[in-house]
Amino acid sequence: MLTFDQAAHQYFWNGARVPNVTSILAPLTDYSRIPPDVLERARQQGIAIHRMVELDCKNDLDSVPEWMKGHHEAWCKFKDDTGFECWFSESKVYHEKMGYAGTPDLGGLLTKLKTTKPKLSAPALIDVKRSFYAGPVIGLQLAAYEMARNSTVLKDLRTELRFALRLDADGKYRLEPFVDRNDFAVFTAQLATYRWKEKYGRPQ
Repeated sequence: MLTFDQAAHQYFWNGARVPNVTSILAPLTDYSRIPPDVLERARQQGIAIHRMVELDCKNDLDSVPEWMKGHHEAWCKFKDDTGFECWFSESKVYHEKMGYAGTPDLGGLLTKLKTTKPKLSAPALIDVKRSFYAGPVIGLQLAAYEMARNSTVLKDLRTELRFALRLDADGKYRLEPFVDRNDFAVFTAQLATYRWKEKYGRPQ
């Protein structure tokens, strides 16, 4: 059984701690040039925006603070433009064979998504981002979540598309697709490196 320690942000499978996707990929993104106070403020805002989206998906959002109104407007515009139908929000997953865990932000259908690619309304996995600073690493993150979730659900409930969603303060949004089929292979290589460091006592 998968359990989660909220305070320590640690995942456990049948009582044994397992690595999470964010920690596994952390070495691939350098935040050292960002001042710590700026980074912490962004982190706190990101947590609040994620919570806003989660509550809205559960039809339990009453109001938002003044600073978040633009982000909320962007979220509403995204839903209107894409016809997003939420299947799940903040649902924890575990890949039993690979031994890692994580929490995808959103999954569902984008029923009005304008694209020339096939599978127009295929189920999508969506990660809400305050910024796209991590770049292609986001694709690795989404691939890891997708493979973990898809390993435990029926075929009809599996996601097939991956997106990052940025909700801006000016009421606009950006939906970025990730389509590189090598993303999960790169993630597994990073997971192998994580385990090697863990085994030989190298710092993560």
